[in-house]
Amino acid sequence: MKNYYLSLAIIVLIVVQPVIVYGKGDGEKRDRLCSQCRACDTDKCPPSDAYPHMTAFDNTLIAGALQSDYVSSNDRGVYSVPIVVNNTYFGWESTSGSASGYHRFRNYMDKCSDETYLTVDKHGNVKLRALEKLSNLGDADWKSINPPKKLNHREFRFWFSHSTRKCLTVFADKTEKRTLGVADCAFDGSNPLQLFAFRYHYHKAFCCCGKSNE
Repeated sequence: MKNYYLSLAIIVLIVVQPVIVYGKGDGEKRDRLCSQCRACDTDKCPPSDAYPHMTAFDNTLIAGALQSDYVSSNDRGVYSVPIVVNNTYFGWESTSGSASGYHRFRNYMDKCSDETYLTVDKHGNVKLRALEKLSNLGDADWKSINPPKKLNHREFRFWFSHSTRKCLTVFADKTEKRTLGVADCAFDGSNPLQLFAFRYHYHKAFCCCGKSNE
C-alpha cells in the first residue's frame, strides 16, 4: 500500500510540473539552428508526421542534437527538456530494426554527423551514435511495450532495449535538462519516468535553417 501511494505521489508531482516555455524570438532560434556545419539541404520540409516529437510522461520533450535550443549540434546526449512553444523543430524518424518487432530512431535534425541513432551502450549511457560504429546493433533496437491499463492512455509506451534488457528512463535530475539512460523496467507503472509517447509537430516546426512546415 505504501508503494502505491508513493507511486501516486510521483505521478502527481510529474504531471503538475510546468514544462512549457515560450521562445525568446527569431534571433536566438536562427542562431542555434543556422550554426550547423552544413547549409540547409532541402527547399521544402518533408511531411512533418514522418518525424514526430517524443515526449515524456510529464510532457517534456525528448531531444537530441538540434531538436531543441537546449541541445547543441556537438552534444551526443539525449535529454528531457522543456517544450519551447515558439522554437520547435522536427523530431525522430522510426524505422524497423529487426523482424522481432524492435524499432530504431534517427534524429532528423542533426545534419552535422552520422551519429544520429538513439542508442544505449553497455554502461547504460543513452546517446546518439552511428549504426556503422556499433559493435552490437542491438544497442540501437528498442521494443514498444504497453503500460498497465491505468496508464494506457495518450499513447504512452515503455521502450525496452534489446541489448541491455532495460527500459529507456528519464533520470530525475533537479535541472531543466534531464539526462536519459536506462534502468530496470517497472512494467507495473510505478516509475512513470519510463513512459514515452510520440506527438506531432506544432505549427511552424523547423526542419533546417529558414525552412519550416508552414
